[in-house]
Amino acid sequence: MITSIFNDSFEFLDSTAMMLVAALLLDRLLGEPKSWHPLIWFGRWVDYCRHVLQLPLSVDSFNQRLLGVAAWCAAVLPCLLALLLLYWLLPDWLDTALSVLILYFSIGWQSLREHALAIATPLSLGQLDEARFAVSRIVSRDTQNLTESDVAKAGIESVLENGSDAIFAPIFWFLILGAPGALVYRLANTLDAMWGYKTRELLYFGWFAARFDDVLNYLPARLVVYTYAACGKWTQALRSAGKEEVRWKSPNAGPVMAAGAGALNVTLGGEAPYFGKIETRPVLGEGDAPTPLHLEKAIGLVDKSVYLWGLLICILI
Repeated sequence: MITSIFNDSFEFLDSTAMMLVAALLLDRLLGEPKSWHPLIWFGRWVDYCRHVLQLPLSVDSFNQRLLGVAAWCAAVLPCLLALLLLYWLLPDWLDTALSVLILYFSIGWQSLREHALAIATPLSLGQLDEARFAVSRIVSRDTQNLTESDVAKAGIESVLENGSDAIFAPIFWFLILGAPGALVYRLANTLDAMWGYKTRELLYFGWFAARFDDVLNYLPARLVVYTYAACGKWTQALRSAGKEEVRWKSPNAGPVMAAGAGALNVTLGGEAPYFGKIETRPVLGEGDAPTPLHLEKAIGLVDKSVYLWGLLICILI
């Protein structure tokens, strides 16, 4: 009996590794679907949930938060229940194919590379205006007056942070909870991107979406800190990530970016323009000022980190 349970568990874990490899290969070969990605449909559903459930801003903050929780559940739980129903109805071999597809749609490795290269390529050729436009598509700061170093810095920060959010966190939750875990993480992360801003309209309604995303990213982000360190300058990366000031806005993004900056021997953070004002942020990492070459190295750091995770998962699982 014990031997049978062990064998069944081993076969499940082994298939999990194979599904991960298949999903990564699909993502790298096919990239992200441009016009029919399920998250596009989910975004429309999210907008509808907000339209129906968000209370007027004159209502007290507790009830705004409460309806924000209700809207989050209304957006996510039907998708999760639909997936579980499919698992119940489909034969085993289709369950496996569905799991691969869910993870493929949850991972944004190739998409992240494409966006980063769209910045790095013109930047390396001295085409600053084109690089500014490309970086404006993935960051929220004002980009029209950024210098070459500023554009490189914005691109590097985005690559390092989104490497954790778009690649390693969905893989982590896939390993822990299977495809349902990857699905819930990706939907929660999307809700944070749509509702998790501290604007007047979303400060209370989006509170739960922002906090829940922080919770889901906490453990993966710590693993990414060590992964970036292992793929770059180990001591410098961990020293940078361990500084208290790097947690100025998020318990996850700051340490991840600081570790990546230390691993790359580059200095990030500092001043940046947001919505017409200069925002002073803590310095992240240590080393040189950002250059186009550092941006290319950041892409390589994320790639090496993916290969490391894939290798370790195949060996250990």
